[in-house]
Amino acid sequence: QDIDLVASCDQPLDLISFFCGLPEVEREIDRSENKARVLLKSGMEVDLHVTTEDRFPYLLHHYTGSKDYHVALEERARRYGIKISEYGLFLDDHILPCQDERDIFSTLEIDYIEPELRENRGEIEAAARHLLPTLVEEKDIRGIFHVHSTYSDGAASLSEMVETAERAGLEYIGISDHSQAAHYANGLKEDRILKQHEEIEQLRERFKAIHIFKGIEADILPDGSLDYDDRILSLFDFVIASVHSRFNMSEREMTDRVVRAMSHPKVTFLGHPTGRILLSRPGYPLGIREVIEAAQRTGVILELNASPYRLDLDWRYCKLAKEAGVRLSVNPDAHGTEGISDVFFGVGIARKGWLSKEDILNTLPLDQIRSFLMEKKR
Repeated sequence: QDIDLVASCDQPLDLISFFCGLPEVEREIDRSENKARVLLKSGMEVDLHVTTEDRFPYLLHHYTGSKDYHVALEERARRYGIKISEYGLFLDDHILPCQDERDIFSTLEIDYIEPELRENRGEIEAAARHLLPTLVEEKDIRGIFHVHSTYSDGAASLSEMVETAERAGLEYIGISDHSQAAHYANGLKEDRILKQHEEIEQLRERFKAIHIFKGIEADILPDGSLDYDDRILSLFDFVIASVHSRFNMSEREMTDRVVRAMSHPKVTFLGHPTGRILLSRPGYPLGIREVIEAAQRTGVILELNASPYRLDLDWRYCKLAKEAGVRLSVNPDAHGTEGISDVFFGVGIARKGWLSKEDILNTLPLDQIRSFLMEKKR
């Protein structure tokens, strides 16, 4: 896997020399008058393609989107007698001028397709029928859930996490440390839950520009029950139910386990639904369609875990959830102050999954979130 960068420049050799000399570059692999390939110190290979300003839209479009998308769009172009490539749109050997990417789409009589959607999964047909969604943006996120502190395995105190969220302009933050079964993560027993809630009450007096919700990330036990009894679960404003153990179950067993947990009336969110850790651990076997049906039936919100190590729910499943009318929440799963900004990555996956702000719970303002959580607790 590599990264392709596209640029327009009047002096490509100067730009290529600058690019190859960046401090992030481990070594130069190849160089020509309009292209360079380097290996970064991170191990990633990056190609820089340089072109003229008038050819930039075509080259940018060429390097954006999947192979299947480009094959499908080229087929549509052929219906108009147009050939599309990185060098331009050609009709009878004459180039059709395009000022930007949007002109490429309008020439083919379809709406502009956002880069994240270019996968040939129905976006071309939707663009032709003016049915593409207005994708969520990071500015639409009004608050966050799934935030850890030093009460469990977080690296920052409650006050530090709240202060960071307030500085970021968020209206609310949902604290959700690990439950008692998570011994490895210093999970909370009842006495420490009560202590944390006392501190949250004090912080509510101190931080007036942001509301702090009391939550928990409760382990889903192997039989599908939750880590606390109903009396303790009733202490929280919200409950995230997550699997943290016994990943080796069969798909049938794991699906039954998760669906049973989602049926618990105290559960608000299903956390990192497939349990994957990118480049480290695949998700456990799970009947995702059954889970989506359970969310549809119970009203449980599916988490789009925004941690760059997870990005779970996968974007393909986000689209399935949207089509079923199931709402998601872009949650950072922050274990330190820097993790709060991981919402950025989650929004990117939400966009790739066709999600609009209306599909995402935490685009709601505080008053509507309060009402939702109160209704869910009844």
